[in-house]
Amino acid sequence: MSIINTLREKMGRLLVVVVGLSIMAFVLTDLLGPQSTLLGNNSRDIGEISGETISQEEFVNIVEGMKQNFQATYGTPANELITQTFRTQAWEQLINQIAYGERFDELAIVVGDAEKVDMVQGVNISPAVRQQFTDPQTGEFSVARVQEVLANMSSSQLGRLQWIQFQQQISAQRMQQKFENFFLKANYVTLAEAQRQYNNEVGSIDVDYLYVPFGAVSDSVAPVSDNELRAYLSAHADEYQVEESRSIDYVSFPVVPSAADSADYKSDVDAIRKSLEESESAEDDSLIALRYTEQGQGFGTFDVTALPVDIEANLATLKAGDIVGPKLTGGIYTMSKLSEITEGENEYVRVSQIMIGTEGMSTAEKRAARTKAQGILREVRNGADFTETARTKSEDGSGLQGGDMGWYRKDFGTVTGNQEWPEALQNAAFAARRTGVINRLVESDKGYHIINVVNAPDKKRYKVATIIIEMVPSTQTQNDVYRQVQEFLASADDYDSFNAYASEQGISVFSGNNIGPNAASIGRLTDARQIVTWLYGEASSQDIRDFDLSDEYIVALYRYKVEAGTAKLGDIRNQIEPKVRNEKKLEYIKSKLAGLPGGSLSEMVTAYGRGAQFYNDPALRMTSNSLPNVGPAPEAVGAAFALANVGERTAAVGTDAGVVIVELKARSAAPEIADYTSYMTTLQQRKQGNDRLNLRQSIREAADIVDERYKFY
Repeated sequence: MSIINTLREKMGRLLVVVVGLSIMAFVLTDLLGPQSTLLGNNSRDIGEISGETISQEEFVNIVEGMKQNFQATYGTPANELITQTFRTQAWEQLINQIAYGERFDELAIVVGDAEKVDMVQGVNISPAVRQQFTDPQTGEFSVARVQEVLANMSSSQLGRLQWIQFQQQISAQRMQQKFENFFLKANYVTLAEAQRQYNNEVGSIDVDYLYVPFGAVSDSVAPVSDNELRAYLSAHADEYQVEESRSIDYVSFPVVPSAADSADYKSDVDAIRKSLEESESAEDDSLIALRYTEQGQGFGTFDVTALPVDIEANLATLKAGDIVGPKLTGGIYTMSKLSEITEGENEYVRVSQIMIGTEGMSTAEKRAARTKAQGILREVRNGADFTETARTKSEDGSGLQGGDMGWYRKDFGTVTGNQEWPEALQNAAFAARRTGVINRLVESDKGYHIINVVNAPDKKRYKVATIIIEMVPSTQTQNDVYRQVQEFLASADDYDSFNAYASEQGISVFSGNNIGPNAASIGRLTDARQIVTWLYGEASSQDIRDFDLSDEYIVALYRYKVEAGTAKLGDIRNQIEPKVRNEKKLEYIKSKLAGLPGGSLSEMVTAYGRGAQFYNDPALRMTSNSLPNVGPAPEAVGAAFALANVGERTAAVGTDAGVVIVELKARSAAPEIADYTSYMTTLQQRKQGNDRLNLRQSIREAADIVDERYKFY
């Protein structure tokens, strides 16, 4: 057991050193870090909302409350990824609380005690409460369930605190709803608007159109200079606003077991198997398992419904003393020994079924159902896949699971699964002595059952030793990888040397672009906060640093910084250049079309020459905003509907992809209808959705939010 024992011993000693260094690092970080009071920076503020400073202490209290609720609900502490989510939620909560709070005060918006009760167990139930206390099976909300949970929560201090926090949240949501209703309920849709919407959706026109795509014109016809690009960017600056961001290049050094590590683990695991083979009692098996397993309980006694996976999968061929494994999956060795088999008190069986229902049927209908069931029985007896047949032909809920009824314990009930077992089904299942399809129909008050015995009746108890060992890199391997990291750092001190050395060593370089200050991940790096904190803290352009991300080292190069405001031309040249070029092509195409002799559109296409195309749309609607084979063309569609008479044409109209001329051939008006209510409702909902979004965005913008969480997290 050389590598396993050595790692345990070394890791034990290493843990003491690491803890000591960690404490020292924590103290030094606090003293010498960017927020250090020792260095004269005593700011512990993480931001500002509507002129109100947010302290780190206030923010942490909210996040800690969320983490406590999580642990109380799920029984496990929140990991870093979940904690990061809570930080985002806490910040949003503060924005809503402060940005809306002053407006609530101005309008005297409150939620009284009676309303708080009503939101929880009255008439106007809060959506959050309804979501929490709606039965997922029935879809029904239960006030009794709310009262039961409240009674349980009131018995502990933590429970009372959790309820107070939840009540504060739903009260804030209700006040926000009231505030927004001041604006949203003032909106209305007129009958004329509804009629116009109906006509736009139902009415149509038949049009011919000439189309010249920009791609048909050579780029040499429309050269673009940097001055023209800068002028375009200046004129459209509002369209190219960007948030502050950083970009990096990085290389990865995975810390994984080496070939030598794998060989050592294989040798050790084989030795453990030999120990199990030589063991002569279940007690000895348990001692071996408890000594070597790194996960799970090591040894246990199970009924057939709860066996370890490898034992369950091979149970039909196993006898006491047999060993399954070692098996290597995803870097983890598993090995199980069936140590002993004893007789138990409880009997279990597992079946799947296909059920043809007969409830409420007449005698003749039941005969037809039986005939149908007999036919299905013949199909599965002749080799049809039972699971797929159950999915398509079973008439009860088990069909969704391919007929699986789970495990059933005799004289007790279901152990797994949620389907009811009629008595006739129980009797037939427990009477079976082998697996497979029972060669007869079983009739119950529910209908006819075709039964497939997945696991025959079993009363046995199984003592099983299970050893799970995860391969981890040895100290030597970790040192080797770290040495490679240090060699890379010693050979790279700027962008050019970084990429040159990576290329020389055959190391792939990855990029992380437009990284915001609160980003939690960078591409595939899902836990990258330490890199982001570095980028927005001590790092300067072209700096290079290594990071330990648990199972890999990352060496990152701070490549580029984008300031908030109008984007730089170099960053968006590829977006702007085609637009400026197409503006020139638009004028070129218009000029060429204007010089053509008159005639029909098809004649103009011929006269224009290469690139021009002729199309027809017999049912163009205003709401489509596009033309077939052209794409988005709202201005051209609008111009076409503005044509008054058949035979009239639009002027040459530019689209994103080219130039079109549209000719009206016929108009089909929408027939009159008596009721426009559905169109009024649709427009009202659309208006309210847009207004709600715009209102919330306006409030956020007015709050002048300064977010500096990245300095701390």
